[in-house]
Amino acid sequence: MRCRTPFIVSLAALTLTIPATADLVSLQSNRIGTLYETNGAPLANGLGEYLFAGVTNQNFRRRGLLDFDLSPLSGQSIEILSVTLRLHMSQTGAGPESIGLHRVLSDWGVGSTDASGGEGGGGPATPGSATWTHAFWDVTPWQTAGGDFAALASASSIVDGVGSYDWTGSELISDLEGMLAGEVGEFGWILLGNESAVGTTKRFDSMFIDNAEFRPELVVEYTAVPAPGVLALFGLAGTRGRRRRRG
Repeated sequence: MRCRTPFIVSLAALTLTIPATADLVSLQSNRIGTLYETNGAPLANGLGEYLFAGVTNQNFRRRGLLDFDLSPLSGQSIEILSVTLRLHMSQTGAGPESIGLHRVLSDWGVGSTDASGGEGGGGPATPGSATWTHAFWDVTPWQTAGGDFAALASASSIVDGVGSYDWTGSELISDLEGMLAGEVGEFGWILLGNESAVGTTKRFDSMFIDNAEFRPELVVEYTAVPAPGVLALFGLAGTRGRRRRRG
């Protein structure tokens, strides 16, 4: 028994060092775009400072695309506790509107369009741009004009005046888990505003805005999951400890 005691004490001490607190990481956007509905030439804005969601005063729909760099979480065994998308809304003529966040189902491109002015009108589409009709203009069309995305929103938020807004919930956790596991594509999300009325557009700051505090971020809270071999080792320590106490 004297030979076993140091082994048991050592494992018990090691068990106490398992982290019980969650980690927090802020993931940065790595591509953005806006789908501009138009009755003319295709429009895009993959390098602009803004993205849009809603319907313009001219009754054209706008849908914002954004994706994030997930590499800080890739290859890890983790349990995701919460996911929060944070955006800064910088301009609107509308009152409170519900903005839904839907997971995108198809890959999409950025191109080289950088719209001028307030960017609400977009700019001429360039090869590889995401447009209303194409995921990659003018080679790969969307299956449905306006983008391929999940019918149900993963999260929604009421957006009113200028300021920062959050989208969060269990469905966003499911989205991220699926992306990290390779079960669904890493194509990001699309912002859908109120498309049942005219003049509902909201403008959000993108990854290219000068003020870094206003750039999109995906805040993920998670805990590390010990490898199965480590868990088995701790279980063995507990068993041996209990047996010793009974003896």
